[in-house]
Amino acid sequence: MNTAPTPVRQPAVPRPWQQHGRETLLDTRSYLIQRDTVTQPDGTQGDFEFHQAQLDGALTVAMDDQGRIAMVRYRSYVHGEVLTPPGGNLDPGEDPLEGAQRELKEESGITAATWSPLGRIALMTKSTAHLHMFLARDLTAGEQELTSTETGMTVEWWPLEEAVAAAMDGRLLLSGAVVSVLMAAQAVDAAGRA
Repeated sequence: MNTAPTPVRQPAVPRPWQQHGRETLLDTRSYLIQRDTVTQPDGTQGDFEFHQAQLDGALTVAMDDQGRIAMVRYRSYVHGEVLTPPGGNLDPGEDPLEGAQRELKEESGITAATWSPLGRIALMTKSTAHLHMFLARDLTAGEQELTSTETGMTVEWWPLEEAVAAAMDGRLLLSGAVVSVLMAAQAVDAAGRA
């Protein structure tokens, strides 16, 4: 019995979003909220509101020679106590790696000799902000250089496996913290298998 293979149906290519107008709803030093009048890919017309990020961010998973990563704990105005690898906003025009190095030193006092990019993610569907993530090794400890908004920030050393468990069970609240820890664990695992 000779049967011909079933042809694979190609998915339809959606039409792109079309922008017809833009209104600024809020403009602060840090945030710009826009409302665009659009035609969606399915032809529906309407409004789409989003956060036009003024700055991207950078975050570093800094791992010592014992397989522990530096985590900072602090009180966030919006979320209360949070735990995350060190990171923050990039300065205008700042290279993501340079921003990650600066934030790591400021928040934890750590400098690193070896840096590897872990990737870049969009933080939310309705925000243009991206988070650049790095793995840092060959660490040197130093003094924190905290800003007034970082007062009380403490540094903790977590075994990578425990940080992964915290990412999976909800102890890490911030999305960037979760993704960066999981990506670092995958990178370390892949390097161990190579």
